[in-house]
Amino acid sequence: MTRDITDPEILKGLAQPIRQKIYRLLAQIGPATGGELSKRLGTDPGQTSYHLRELAKRGFVEDVPELARDRRERWWRLVPGAVSWSSLELAGPEGAAVASAAKAQMVIDEFERVRRYEQSRADWPAEWQQAAMSSDSFLRLTAAELAELNRELLTVVQDWAARTRDLPVGGDRQNVFLFLHSFPERP
Repeated sequence: MTRDITDPEILKGLAQPIRQKIYRLLAQIGPATGGELSKRLGTDPGQTSYHLRELAKRGFVEDVPELARDRRERWWRLVPGAVSWSSLELAGPEGAAVASAAKAQMVIDEFERVRRYEQSRADWPAEWQQAAMSSDSFLRLTAAELAELNRELLTVVQDWAARTRDLPVGGDRQNVFLFLHSFPERP
């Protein structure tokens, strides 16, 4: 299920860099405490707690009280389902600014992650280095054909996500980051 965000106030929850990192980390590792997230991100625990509460207020994460071992421990997880938005559906200049800020931060993070992988490529076993891929293509499409291609690619990715979502990471199974960008371009 995909949650379509049309309210800029909701999207502001993901326009902040630390919140995007928290969101991504919870997607990778599953439920975690604020303390664990803070250690992994190198952030102050109070700052991490604040950002978790902001994400929860906007419906991106939720408290998981059944995982707590005592009253002081607080666990968090992502609210199930994908999140989507279109700058065309976020009305007015504020909506456009929030969508632009959220997207810009996501792109910065995506390319930073690719850069980190390339810098550490030699640290991965040969099978992982051979399995990793970068590719670019130049296609000549109409807008309708690009939309159809994107739907087909998304279907394949969502199928793989569903098939592997509940499998434990470790040993020969690792988190894999996949991102695609498709857009018109003028030379």
